[in-house]
Amino acid sequence: MEDIRETIERNKIKADGFLINNIKAFIIDINDEWFFCDIIENNNLKITFKPFKGNHKDESVERYWADIIKFEEYEYRGYSE
Repeated sequence: MEDIRETIERNKIKADGFLINNIKAFIIDINDEWFFCDIIENNNLKITFKPFKGNHKDESVERYWADIIKFEEYEYRGYSE
């Protein structure tokens, strides 16, 4: 089983790739908030992103890496808001 630190480090690397390649992300945090977003900044402690729909749409949101439950590439599925 993967350690939480390993998961965080892997997600930080993934976030760098998303940022560089302009890939949209899907994030779920410990408060069960879902974000469909663009990555703005990624540092050692936190990630900053801007949701393009749903919770906090068009706002800059910041979360500690330790509070991210799920972090993956956004997949458009044709659902409307």
